[in-house]
Amino acid sequence: MSLSNQPSHKVITAEEATNHSEEIGHIQLTGKGLFFTNCIDGDLSRMAVWLKTGREKPRRVTSSRFNVRTKVHEYGGKPYIVVKNHVYFVNYADQAVYCQPIENVEFGADQKSEARSITTPNSGFRYADFIYDSKRERLICVREDHGGQDSLEFAASKVSNCLVSLPIGEAIVTDGEVLFSDSDFVSSPTLSADASTLAFIWWDHPNMPWDITTLAVASLTDEGYFSEVTHVQGPCPASILQPRFNGDRQLYVISDWSGWWNIYRYDLSRSTDSAEPVNVCPLRAEACSAQWQLGKYNYDFGLDGSIAVSICSEGRWSLLHISAEAEQATHQGDRSYETILDGFGHIECLSVSGETLFFCGATSTELPGVYSVTLPSGSRDGREIIPERLIGTATKLTHASISRPSNMEFETGENEKAYAFFYPPTNSHMQTEDGDKPPLIVGVHGGPTSAARAVLNLKVQFWTSRGFAYLDVNHRGSTGWGRQYRHRLYQNWGVVDIEDIENGVRHVIDKGFVAPDRIAIRGGSAGGYSVMACLANSELFSAGASYYGISDLEILAQETHKFEAHYLDSLIGPLPEAKNRYIERSPINKIENISAPLLLLQGLEDKVVPPSQAELICNKLQRQGTEVTYLTFSDEGHGFRQSKNQIRALNAELDFYLKYL
Repeated sequence: MSLSNQPSHKVITAEEATNHSEEIGHIQLTGKGLFFTNCIDGDLSRMAVWLKTGREKPRRVTSSRFNVRTKVHEYGGKPYIVVKNHVYFVNYADQAVYCQPIENVEFGADQKSEARSITTPNSGFRYADFIYDSKRERLICVREDHGGQDSLEFAASKVSNCLVSLPIGEAIVTDGEVLFSDSDFVSSPTLSADASTLAFIWWDHPNMPWDITTLAVASLTDEGYFSEVTHVQGPCPASILQPRFNGDRQLYVISDWSGWWNIYRYDLSRSTDSAEPVNVCPLRAEACSAQWQLGKYNYDFGLDGSIAVSICSEGRWSLLHISAEAEQATHQGDRSYETILDGFGHIECLSVSGETLFFCGATSTELPGVYSVTLPSGSRDGREIIPERLIGTATKLTHASISRPSNMEFETGENEKAYAFFYPPTNSHMQTEDGDKPPLIVGVHGGPTSAARAVLNLKVQFWTSRGFAYLDVNHRGSTGWGRQYRHRLYQNWGVVDIEDIENGVRHVIDKGFVAPDRIAIRGGSAGGYSVMACLANSELFSAGASYYGISDLEILAQETHKFEAHYLDSLIGPLPEAKNRYIERSPINKIENISAPLLLLQGLEDKVVPPSQAELICNKLQRQGTEVTYLTFSDEGHGFRQSKNQIRALNAELDFYLKYL
């Protein structure tokens, strides 16, 4: 049995799937309107700051000669801030911070008023996660120092991260004044309303921000220097994220002290040393995702002291509203909340203005965009709250042609459960014979501390429109099911994820949903590792496609960037003690077990998973006669952003499956 590449039914082309690609995020509300970041003309390699005012279409604020994106941690984060009549942003090419006036400019054009750099271009410094200190006319942000080097060969051990201040009151060029540099990593600076206290998060190797972080609370002098710093860990070591002040002395964070990422409140009017965090709304649900990027917030405060927060439960996202009265209740566990919205596949970047909440979100039938919703006030008389979609491309697909994911729970190892989203094919015309069961493509998310999301992704619909079923797996280690589930992968990467993927496939086979002999597996980064590990440990798969995946764990531990330099200490074990485990779980060392054809797609500028990972396994597979195809992309890093390259990759993957499934 084989698939036809000439269907009579309309399918989604690679061009269509790519042209609808957007990366809307990092919203900021000012008196001028709603600012956000997004790509230019559907090209994810070119990002800009945009402005939405009233009912008008969004207008591009930054010039097309700039690419607004930061390289901090390689994964980036919020690359700009609007202060008064200026936007301050990071330019990707030189990683300098630029200042551009936004008054009296022709939006969307190459502005006549030139942006000026306020930091030194090509200095080796990278910046992100900006806040504004109005009392001292400065920005405070994260700075990453690459020592003037910006190459694969520059050792991760030489990279340093710190908090710095950047003066903006005068037309000077600076690289910033260091405020804090006593940790491997730092993020999320936030100021109290009176600018007397700065809170932020820091952590050290081998921890990642979803493992153990520390909350720092610094008292500031009038000049802005630290006079006293208190480091707070709470009731036990845990992940503390997203600090935000509400007023002068009320400090909020998201932490998993309870086993779930919930919102906690500190009352700093008491001694900081003795302040106890209070769980504002105890839930067996997650109030945030893993912090791979800087500058995202999953909650904000109303003018009345209420809180709007997004939560994830069993892979689905909702918006909650916690009234001021409930939030200030005395006894933990007495909190009440109201569900504003549910049924989203993802929600992030919450920002409240007056009685309106703005957020970035996506559903299973709508592409990512920015939404607004009026916050509850008093009785709604049973009326449904309907969000307004303000920004984002509308898909031309009819609802009937969209494959909608169903939640799937299945048994896996050690009498535990794992999860997945199953997308049925929407194009029956692609089957070669009446009654044929469809082929299956298994998707494995990256991270691996991340998650598959039930959002409209045209790159998934690209497959379902061609008669493929699609299984998006949330193996143990994924986010959204609490800390215990998230940490099940620790010391077990390459074991429990493979077990869960196999059991998920067997589950849909047993249900009669797919053909058992026509199964491909695909994934990127950590997902690419799982692809190759599955091919090396299972005979379920007929083919695999690895995007910038990992073949040799030991080499990766030596070559990857600073942010993940010790990530494998948790996932596999520390070196050299766990050396045998690295050898055993590396697909490169089980090459004789790989008989299924493998497609490798790799960016040559990748600093997270260097090209050597693909080259090593490609050469070994070729020598033993296993079918392998290796495609390189000279102008891509970790994750393909250029439209032409995404199109090329998708079409190559399709041709690969048509040949081997």
